Amino acid sequence: MKALIFNFILKLTQRLSLSRSRALARFFGALIWKLSKKNKHITMTNIKKCYPHLSSEAQIIRAKKSINAALMNFFELGCLWKKQTKVESVVGNIYGMEDFQQALGEGKGLLLAAPHMGNWEVLNLVLAQFDKFAFLYKPPSDKKVEDLLVKYRGKSKALQIEANLKGVRKIMTHLKNKGFIAILPDQRPKSGQGEFADFYGIPTYTMTLFSRLAAKTKAPVFFAYALRTENGFDVTFEKSNDTIYQQSNESVAYLNKKIQTIVDKAPEQYQWTYKRFSIQPEGEPPFY
Repeated sequence: MKALIFNFILKLTQRLSLSRSRALARFFGALIWKLSKKNKHITMTNIKKCYPHLSSEAQIIRAKKSINAALMNFFELGCLWKKQTKVESVVGNIYGMEDFQQALGEGKGLLLAAPHMGNWEVLNLVLAQFDKFAFLYKPPSDKKVEDLLVKYRGKSKALQIEANLKGVRKIMTHLKNKGFIAILPDQRPKSGQGEFADFYGIPTYTMTLFSRLAAKTKAPVFFAYALRTENGFDVTFEKSNDTIYQQSNESVAYLNKKIQTIVDKAPEQYQWTYKRFSIQPEGEPPFY
């Protein structure tokens, strides 16, 4: 059923402009706010604990906008995944591209941290213009939905690597072959595959994979994100400093601090609908 709904919405939004897809997302966002206690609870919990200084009214406004943005990420896919969609038709500005291309030209491979900020599928459009692009993904629970994602994302010719032990070996091979790979660094890891580091003052269980790959390969590291604008998106590439190559605890702390700096540019475009804090330090009460 999920796959049928997913495919239906993709077909529908392929017929709509970006602005109309966003309007449709806002309509459903209002429904979810009224009808989905689960999504509302998760989003409000995240906003309240990360922005305790905001008034209750401001927290509610931010939560509503966050739910709308999460739906936009989905409803925009029809436009983004159409064969005829060109980068220049949806992306207004690309910042830091010269530094990014220069790092790619060094022939050392490259690691790209792409947090759940804005619409990360837009990055695939931009990055697919380059050879040897790969991205790590966590498969959804529904196999039919995964098949659809692989099918549509595969149109960009990017190498799709599943997040598992076999996938890690593929990443190492890809980097050795001077390829570059995008990873969602704020994807909550499984128990035993991360460590706690502050994110908005909250001990947050964070993947160590990205930091370990950086330390082992010494490949250039960039952060990338595509922020939603009135008519499309602006894409930014920011080079990491050398802290990313330090010991795991320092690197992971820097990773979260950098992500927080990026989120602060447009907080409502971060995926606050996600249970980022579901794993808590021993002895702490459940976050949600």
